[in-house]
Amino acid sequence: MGTITKILQRSQQALKSYFSPRSQDNRQPENLQKQASAVPVLPTPEAKPAPLPPNELERLKALYDYQILDTAPEQAFDDLTTLASAICGTPIALVSLVDQNRQWFKSKVGLDATETPRDLAFCAHAILSPSEPLIVPNALEDERFATNPLVLLDPNIRFYAGVPLVTPNYCPIGTLCVIDRVPHQLTSQQLTALEVLGRQVIAQLELRYNLTKLEQTVIQQKRTEVALRSSIATNRALINAIPDLMFRINRDGVVVGYKSSKESMLSLYETDFRGKKVEEILPAPLAQRFLDRVERARQTGELQILEEEWSWQETTVYWEARFAISNGNEVLAIIRNITDRKQAENELRETLKKERELNELKSRFISIASHEFRTPLTSIMGSTELIEHYNHKWTEEKKQVHYNRIYSNIKHMTQMLDEVLLVGKAEARKLEFNPAPMNVIQFCRSLVEELQQGSGREHTIIFTLQGLSAEGEIESNFSSYTAANLDKKLLQYIVSNLLSNAIKYSPVSSTIQLVLTCQDSKIEIQIQDEGIGIPEEDQLRLFEAFHRAVNVEGIPGTGLGLVIVKNAVDLHGGSITINSKVGEGTTFTVTLPLNAPPGVR
Repeated sequence: MGTITKILQRSQQALKSYFSPRSQDNRQPENLQKQASAVPVLPTPEAKPAPLPPNELERLKALYDYQILDTAPEQAFDDLTTLASAICGTPIALVSLVDQNRQWFKSKVGLDATETPRDLAFCAHAILSPSEPLIVPNALEDERFATNPLVLLDPNIRFYAGVPLVTPNYCPIGTLCVIDRVPHQLTSQQLTALEVLGRQVIAQLELRYNLTKLEQTVIQQKRTEVALRSSIATNRALINAIPDLMFRINRDGVVVGYKSSKESMLSLYETDFRGKKVEEILPAPLAQRFLDRVERARQTGELQILEEEWSWQETTVYWEARFAISNGNEVLAIIRNITDRKQAENELRETLKKERELNELKSRFISIASHEFRTPLTSIMGSTELIEHYNHKWTEEKKQVHYNRIYSNIKHMTQMLDEVLLVGKAEARKLEFNPAPMNVIQFCRSLVEELQQGSGREHTIIFTLQGLSAEGEIESNFSSYTAANLDKKLLQYIVSNLLSNAIKYSPVSSTIQLVLTCQDSKIEIQIQDEGIGIPEEDQLRLFEAFHRAVNVEGIPGTGLGLVIVKNAVDLHGGSITINSKVGEGTTFTVTLPLNAPPGVR
């Protein structure tokens, strides 16, 4: 509360200074007294604290479980606040966590403070409605915040938008918020993006929490192993209760004791090995590794571990042997079936691999999205500000130029979002595939004409038909190609995307070839350009989401188009190949069956 008192004292001093008579005013004291009494008394800055959420204790426990408060800045969170500030066009963006007495900022853009009292926090109000964002267009017009010291004094908050950070257990622990010093409004797209980034903050918290638990588990496991090594006597007492295969081996490598159990699934063909050497029991290479661990345990006095794969009666079993000194002359070997553990480890490795790939994908998406959205947003903002300031001076034609620019950039952003959604559908195997009869020849010809008049007007696009006897052949003779059973929408995306790429990555006035080859039961669409080409190392990753070649810097793109093309080709049961050389051009060849049956995946 000391901070609040200081803020209130500062605000009272500021108001008193603002309304005090000027030193150069020479009016009589009685006149000054009358004038002072006529000055309206403004409300003293004071906070209106938000009520506590009904699940406050549960919410605080969820926050403290993350062990995030008062930790150092982390790049993963800073990237999200930077992106939120850029997308929403605000100078301030925060990851704010609300504890019992304060709101603390894990990440901040445009603000020096690291925390503020909870009684002043906008975010304390936001967490009262976890399922929806809190939007305050103008704080001076909102009775909850009009007298808030953070509004009347520095940082002079006017606009606030906060997305609650809700844990998997539905506890709101804070917000991802954006703040402006002037009244402001967010578009629906900006608000949606802010909500997506809010979910990413929770995802980062969960990832951080799980990694911490994993580290603690590893530490605990190491402590357990140390305790086991220092408790040999205790282990001896537990031997009979352990359902594992056991050998006691003397200094000469002779088995002096043997114990088996039905539960071990490792019982050997002999019922008793006492008096036999290890070489007589196990195959030579395995016996040697076994004896090496026995000798090492004897020399070092430390626990030795050997893991092996054992194939028996067409069944592969993984087992682990642990060697520890039993007494001065003997080593105890405990052999355990670890097949289930190995399978779990393999599954865990696959899960971690997918998680790493997902994190890399997420990082690439954030990087590309922040770059690709910044340019059109900047253009939209520029045109909007120009129209706002010069609307009364400009002609309708000049205003229309900026309207068209805004529309074009919005269309570009919508196209990028559509591509992201299409990739999501494709990866979830929910991309619709609806083949129907269509005229492939006329389709390709019309698409070339459309692009030639539009984005390809500075290039020469040539359509060539091959595989038929001659031009002008009777229409009925190639009915297979005028009634091909293909998905027109997906085919449109395949051909238009490859042609658009050829246009985008080729120099002006260059020639682009579209060759349609009609064969007995399939068609081949070949698109050839004279562009920059694709480096060989990038060709192997060309159909990975968000991957772009190293030589396309400065050329806009998301790295999603070819991913969608590949999925569309696969849905038809077709194939796509590439032949490219840097500096000379690229040729994509798409082969599709004329009659793709429904349901091809």
